[in-house]
Amino acid sequence: MKKTLTLLGLFSFAILFAQTASNLTEFKENIASQKAEAKTQLKPYRFDGSKVTYFNFKTYKQVKEVEIYLFNNTDYRFSFNGKSLPNDITVEIYDKDKTQGDRILLKTLDGLQGKNVLVESSELNETYRAAKNSKGRLKRVFVDYIITPVPGAINKKPTMKERGAVVLVMGYKN
Repeated sequence: MKKTLTLLGLFSFAILFAQTASNLTEFKENIASQKAEAKTQLKPYRFDGSKVTYFNFKTYKQVKEVEIYLFNNTDYRFSFNGKSLPNDITVEIYDKDKTQGDRILLKTLDGLQGKNVLVESSELNETYRAAKNSKGRLKRVFVDYIITPVPGAINKKPTMKERGAVVLVMGYKN
């Protein structure tokens, strides 16, 4: 009887572990296909790089920041893919990092969940020049992902339903 219960317990644990591993593998495969989709959105710009930002939705607000360098007066296109978001987030693009009090909000993207959104550096530069009253160009931008709180989320051990990712793909004009 003890052996049967022990075997049943081990079998249940193995099934649960296999299901979690399968879900995680599927999640990562989806990320790879979304990266390829975002890359095709860059045309006619040339692919320069990508950054996948992973996070878990929690019961409190979170902010993750990514820095992107803009080189040699080159025009860039950014493709944000939010198809791996179980809940919506807000994307804000700034000229300085979040520790700086005098930073300028260049663009806000709402409703990214399930979409692919394009942003051009020329548009960001126009906003920057208007705010600064200068002819300068941005040398870098900071992308803030504002991850909204989700009531009922499990903060210590998030489930697959609480995992999310944003795929950011960058390209430059040739």
